[in-house]
Amino acid sequence: MELSNDQLEEAAYIFEKANGHEHSEYEQKLIDNSDLKYINSEDLERMIVYALDTGIYDGTTDRISAYWALGKRFNEALVPAFKKWLQKEVELNDAQAVYQLLISLGNIGESVFNPDREGGSAYWESDLNMRDAKDYLSKNSA
Repeated sequence: MELSNDQLEEAAYIFEKANGHEHSEYEQKLIDNSDLKYINSEDLERMIVYALDTGIYDGTTDRISAYWALGKRFNEALVPAFKKWLQKEVELNDAQAVYQLLISLGNIGESVFNPDREGGSAYWESDLNMRDAKDYLSKNSA
């Protein structure tokens, strides 16, 4: 099942809520009005992973939204999948997708950014993000 970008946003907030995150009024309203709230987090995660793995999300925006939503899951079991997708996005030279995957990996405790960045990173630092992704992959083969 392919989720729309709006549904991927809803999924991200549902994942956060399952992890005890408190939401703004806007985010809570999205959750309350979402049909996805009836799907448990594990099944919702599996749906998104399946869509990524089978190429259902073939556009960059869709993939980035899916990576972002899964990053809100904070599930360490997703590290191998994130690594696989990171390798793919590096090969595609998709700097925005690479950045989102680095953030998602970082959110679950992976050391992805080079310490010379003084703890910071930014999506517009494409060359540095790509460098860090390649370094991370070389040290942590997917």
